[in-house]
Amino acid sequence: MSRLPIVAIVGRRNVGKSTLFNAIIRQKKAIVDAVPGLTRDILSYNVEYKSIVFTLADSPGLDLPDSSELSGPIMANAREYLKKASVIIFLMENPAPSSFDLDLADIVRKLSLPVIAAINKMDGKELLANMENFYAMGFREMLPVSAKKHFNIPALMDTVLELLPVKKTAKHEADLKIAIVGRPNSGKSTLLNSLIGYSRAVVSEIPGTTRDSIDEDFIYHKKRITMIDTAGIRKKSRITDDIGYYSLTRTIEAITRSDVVVHLIDAVTGLTETDKKISDEIMEAHKPVIIAVNKWDLVEKDHRTFDAFIDRLKFKFYRAEDFPIISISAKNRLRLHRIIDTALDLRERASIKIETPRLNRVISRLQAAGRIPQLQSSIRIYYATQTDTTPPRFKLFVNKPEHFRKDIIRYFEKSLQKELNLEGIPVKIIIEGKKRKK
Repeated sequence: MSRLPIVAIVGRRNVGKSTLFNAIIRQKKAIVDAVPGLTRDILSYNVEYKSIVFTLADSPGLDLPDSSELSGPIMANAREYLKKASVIIFLMENPAPSSFDLDLADIVRKLSLPVIAAINKMDGKELLANMENFYAMGFREMLPVSAKKHFNIPALMDTVLELLPVKKTAKHEADLKIAIVGRPNSGKSTLLNSLIGYSRAVVSEIPGTTRDSIDEDFIYHKKRITMIDTAGIRKKSRITDDIGYYSLTRTIEAITRSDVVVHLIDAVTGLTETDKKISDEIMEAHKPVIIAVNKWDLVEKDHRTFDAFIDRLKFKFYRAEDFPIISISAKNRLRLHRIIDTALDLRERASIKIETPRLNRVISRLQAAGRIPQLQSSIRIYYATQTDTTPPRFKLFVNKPEHFRKDIIRYFEKSLQKELNLEGIPVKIIIEGKKRKK
């Protein structure tokens, strides 16, 4: 299945690329801040306009100083991605082109792609006279815009459609959306790059390289998979700036819109308190989880090493026993197929509707098992029904709802997971008192 055509926004730092990106997709997906050079990865989003679908890409500012530790990888990643583009939106800003804009114009022309020169920050009609300052650059398509005020965005989009060499009208929804989460530098971007087969995200030993959530699609056994690479989650007490806050917000949004979450744990470092906090965010969203123990190639091991690691993991974090645990090496592409196979299985089982008679037979058997003494005497479940899927939600009608403590609810969660083939899938139980007839 062919990819959608790519429309890439390029320009120098702080010219308004991310603001324009957000204005076109009508979401605040890219982080916008006055700090130059905020965007590091290529951020993309599938856009449908007048029934035509394309991928819009927000690129880093291409005037990063050479002194920046990440400038080399960021620029190499951006230039490689631009080669895949079908149309370039070359963004400059009022009142006149800078010296770097002139240099960048030469770079853009060498790509031999259709180019739209968009002049941003035209926030008032009186500023349109400044367009004369840009005409000498010689671009055939040149438009004044205001990303902040959404001025001339429809005209920009119409021009994009005119220049697209291939116009696709079918928008393919993903069969599975997987969010990759973990601590900074646990290998999330490396995992994304290894799964899709090329360097989509910037990979660096510097923690916190990824700031936005990055989506990328690929086909696996005729299934369309969307991978979402997220910013590394730190302890909230360590988030001291707006950028860190928005990165955390984007990560939580990515978890919410995913079908399955892959929680990446560093095999060398092991489980940390931050990992437990990350798991809390995943649990809050009630998403199926795969614990992927990354960098397994760096661990000295024998036939008992992985079992011992799992035992330690469950000892430190009891909820780990609820989820499938897979050892991988993102760098060496070790056992990555198991992540996708397991995620597909979790997605399918999480969407199953349990027949009410079967559910109530299971509940009756659990009540009669004698594991909870109160179920034989003071408390009782009259009836159960499934109210939702993905995640499965069950409502239990009981006689004394106030007596159903957390440990009793936990018992039914674990038991239903086992009895109904829902291992690895969060189960939500709602307790409701049975209304008495007057």
